Amino acid sequence: MIGRLQPIIVIAASSGSLDPLKQIVSALPIPCPASVFIVRHVGPHQSVLPALLGVLTDLPVMHAEDGMLIESGHVYVAPPDRHMRLEMDRIRLDQGLLTLRPISHQQSAILRG
Repeated sequence: MIGRLQPIIVIAASSGSLDPLKQIVSALPIPCPASVFIVRHVGPHQSVLPALLGVLTDLPVMHAEDGMLIESGHVYVAPPDRHMRLEMDRIRLDQGLLTLRPISHQQSAILRG
C-alpha cells in the first residue's frame, strides 16, 4: 500500500525500449517488495506489453485500470494513450490533461505520447 510508503519503481519508456524493459522485468526479485509502474509511449495503438513481460516473471503483470488498488510485487503498465498517476494507494488514469503549472524539459519529454 503506497499510503504506508511502500517502495515503487517508475519507468517511462518510448520506442526501442522493449528489450531494456524485458531485461528489467526479468531481473526483478521474487517476491518483489516494490510496485512497478511502466508508461510506454505507444499512442493509441494496441499494447500487448503485459503479455510480453508477463512470460518473463512470476510477478503479476497487467494493464492498470483507473481506481485499481496498488499492491507490492505487481507490475502495472499504463494502457495505450493514457497517463498514469498515483493517488495514495490507487492508480488514476486519464488522457493526459496536463495542469497549467510549468513543467521542466525532462517532464515534457516523458509526458509526450
